[in-house]
Amino acid sequence: MPIQQKLGQWWQERSGRERRILAAWLAAVALLALWFGVCAPLFQRIAALEKRVPELEMLLNRMRARPSAGKSVADAAARPGGEDLRSVLYAQLAESGISAELRALSPTRVEMRLPEMPVKEALDVLDAMRQQAGARVAVFGARSDGSASGTARVVVELESAP
Repeated sequence: MPIQQKLGQWWQERSGRERRILAAWLAAVALLALWFGVCAPLFQRIAALEKRVPELEMLLNRMRARPSAGKSVADAAARPGGEDLRSVLYAQLAESGISAELRALSPTRVEMRLPEMPVKEALDVLDAMRQQAGARVAVFGARSDGSASGTARVVVELESAP
């Protein structure tokens, strides 16, 4: 006999009062499982994001802003002899010890894929590289794994300032 029939038969053998008590207990267990399994973690994640998103948006807006018109000495030293942006970024990555994928889209535009790391750390690295290379963030994308660790894969397109 299939399990559903056995369960149905067992349920029918219970008195009306027992069925009501069992139904109430099952409803209470289902509600507790829903609360602790879905709602509580969701509310915790929302609270954490409400704190982090404004800070990360401010940092992203700062990175998207064009570098100042008067280039600093570091910017001038970063690109000797008209070196392309990919070479400059590659040198900076080697200097900082970070392994990232670089793909030249043009001599003045590069796609960079940072390794999985905490979002805040990735944005700090990206901001430092952007400032040193005298570039701006043209396209930004981040994909989080959704865990409490807050790690993400960041993909950006950097372009040289005109």
